[in-house]
Amino acid sequence: MKEKIDAYLLDELQRELSEFEKYDVDVRTRFIYGKALELYWTLSRLLGLGRLHDGRWRKPDAARAQALRTPLEGEIPLPAERDRLLIDMTATHRFGGHSGVQRVVREIARACVESGEGLPVYLEEGRLYGQFKHDNLPDRVELQSGDKLLLLDSGWGFVEEYPPLLNAAREAGAEVVGCLYDLIPLRYSAATALKNSAPFAPWFEKVLLHCDSIVCISQSVAQDLIAYLCETRLATPANMRIGWWPLGADFRVVAQEAPSKRAAQITSAATPFFMSVGTLEPRKAYPMALDAFELLWSEGCEARYVIVGRAGWNTRALQRRIREHPELGRRLFWLNDATDADLSYLYPQARALIFPSFAEGFGMPLVEAGHYGARVIASDIPVFREVGGAAAVYFDLLDCQSLAVRVREALVEEKTPCRIPVASWQASADALIHILRDDAYQIDIEAMRRLCAKDSIVEFQQ
Repeated sequence: MKEKIDAYLLDELQRELSEFEKYDVDVRTRFIYGKALELYWTLSRLLGLGRLHDGRWRKPDAARAQALRTPLEGEIPLPAERDRLLIDMTATHRFGGHSGVQRVVREIARACVESGEGLPVYLEEGRLYGQFKHDNLPDRVELQSGDKLLLLDSGWGFVEEYPPLLNAAREAGAEVVGCLYDLIPLRYSAATALKNSAPFAPWFEKVLLHCDSIVCISQSVAQDLIAYLCETRLATPANMRIGWWPLGADFRVVAQEAPSKRAAQITSAATPFFMSVGTLEPRKAYPMALDAFELLWSEGCEARYVIVGRAGWNTRALQRRIREHPELGRRLFWLNDATDADLSYLYPQARALIFPSFAEGFGMPLVEAGHYGARVIASDIPVFREVGGAAAVYFDLLDCQSLAVRVREALVEEKTPCRIPVASWQASADALIHILRDDAYQIDIEAMRRLCAKDSIVEFQQ
């Protein structure tokens, strides 16, 4: 599988380079620019100046940081006085964002604070503050013995702020739990933006591997983590445990919101449509999916393909291909600014969700589709098998012919609700809390050592 993915990425990289060739820049200038950019990233990291390009130059001052806190209304329980669960959401606090990570952070934090099981916090100048504003919640939070600090957010944009926090937690007698969404920046660096892949390695080695335990967003990610540790022989704490929990899939307060005109127009037509959801980036494999629909259209198929996702990195060639496509607006649509209301409107009416990714940590659109009963056609990778089970339909990885076959089948078969098991965000939060509170991690350091000694990864029993 790795060889097939590498070949696909190499082909897409060639398309991106060809796109770059269209600009009036000579080869030598492009080469020098590329090397200068690599040197800039390397030196800025070595000199501790990563803030110049990772977004931390936008770090708010203390007053602005307070203004970014989220007000809560209604009945919010008082947090525990001892043995608290502190949930770090610093990156989401500072920069906002609506990626999959931010959705998880917001939903888990909200569910935990509303149930009284957790206290969401953010880091500012080495100190912790409460993320939510409410009469029952503190403004300032001091680490104390018995606390569990969950690093739930994407803190790799400001790696150097976390080792002092880990040291402070240990001195206070608190436990630190890291969260791993995936190892894609390490496994497939060519599929990730440099601003994400460059700081992820130091985050992984200097922060995550110094936590007392790590929770993963799927069993597949946990297995990949153990495999990576076996391959690299990186040191971990003597008491390291690894666990995983399922993510949720319900949207908040979208029933009162109207869908956009474009979403409404798509659903108003009688011709069936298929949709893909996610940022345009290399690992999503949208070019392959578009190849499949072009094949179908060449055969006279009238089914429409709707891509829902913002423009991402290394996809200039794909963006041009979509914008200049002769079927754009007729059988091809790109919603690059869709809202949750749009998604909740599109999912139930789509013939199926098409999920062509070659690498994912969980696959949020898969369970979102299941939440709305939409059929799922997904690439055949372990995490999709884990989440979708027998309810989803799978096609051969990065194979447009195989995907086209599945689309044809979906068009002739009766449309029936998808039966993928879906947890609410509250249930997801409860499962995570169970792992943390009851020390219910599925794997401990001794189990990891045995697996590494066998030089193989087995199917773990839940």
